[in-house]
Amino acid sequence: MKIFARSTVALALLLAAAPGWAKTVEVKVDAKSMPWDTRINRTLRYGLNDGRPPVIVMDPTIKAGATLTFTATGSTIYVRGGRSFGPDGDQSWSSERGNVDYFPSHHMKSFRESIFLGELVGAFISGDGVVVGSPFPIGRGTKAVVPPGAAGISLGLNDDAYFDNSGTVTVSISIPVGSVTIESSEGKTDAPTAPAGPAAAATVQRVTVALDSATAPWDATVNAATLPISAKGAKPPVVVPIAVPAGKAVIFAEGTTDTPDATGLGVTGNEKKLVNDTLTADGQRYPSFYVPKLLYPAYRHGLVAVFVDAKGAIVSRPFMVGKGIRLPIPDTAAGLALGFNDADFTGNTGTLRVTVELPPQE
Repeated sequence: MKIFARSTVALALLLAAAPGWAKTVEVKVDAKSMPWDTRINRTLRYGLNDGRPPVIVMDPTIKAGATLTFTATGSTIYVRGGRSFGPDGDQSWSSERGNVDYFPSHHMKSFRESIFLGELVGAFISGDGVVVGSPFPIGRGTKAVVPPGAAGISLGLNDDAYFDNSGTVTVSISIPVGSVTIESSEGKTDAPTAPAGPAAAATVQRVTVALDSATAPWDATVNAATLPISAKGAKPPVVVPIAVPAGKAVIFAEGTTDTPDATGLGVTGNEKKLVNDTLTADGQRYPSFYVPKLLYPAYRHGLVAVFVDAKGAIVSRPFMVGKGIRLPIPDTAAGLALGFNDADFTGNTGTLRVTVELPPQE
């Protein structure tokens, strides 16, 4: 098949959202999860701030103007010993204020009159957790358009006191993914290809590496004084060089790896082993100890990324990659280091295929 090669711009113009491909991201929202971080969003305060951090979805396919479809199942209890309710919450209680303080729904009045206690709610956020646009109710399902400046979604429940909540809601988010349409030399339009994938522009650098599951996310010796971690049995980090320290890096991965106590682990790691900022039994720190808390949950053996200088010294906060993430590149960065959230790497097997998209070289 002959293909017109008119210009980079012409190829870019062939990117189209039709015929409606989409990827689905599924996350579990604990009943104690607050829908956004009030320490960062002080004008959007609510409740006692006694819950867990929000569930954050940072996916490189979340683009401004795209319509996302949310569906949710499961049940939660908002008071110890009380009834359980589905993602729509307790429809007998629609006040915007609880017994203690305002609910998050206090900031969602423009969406609908009744938003219920215990209902699943969310907000679009920037890369640093700042709410973009207005928070919104989700319940069993809704659609929402991604506003300009949004890089992710923050999820939690509508409540003012979270300490006695229990249960889990499973949320599926359908995200439109662009496709490429190719015009043949006869002027006919061929069938679209498979989804183009995140940031499929002709101007980005795309680097794909195989990441061994015994890889530490940064050099434990070089960074021993600033970000000490246990790296027992670890291999050195894989570092993707950065020629242009500006713009943003997009990171996503696929594949599975094994540890001595679990098999078939994906990018998020062992979801039965939540570690966040806890220590090992002998007092060692996991890499996630240094991850911004708004990006929790952090599971053991999840994929970690951090920017480093030419000597391997860390120049940013580390991040859990999860289903995919877009990060601003510090101007002191010479590379992006990749590895796993472990304290003991002995016996880990398998590899992940990690793709990093970077701004073009000048």
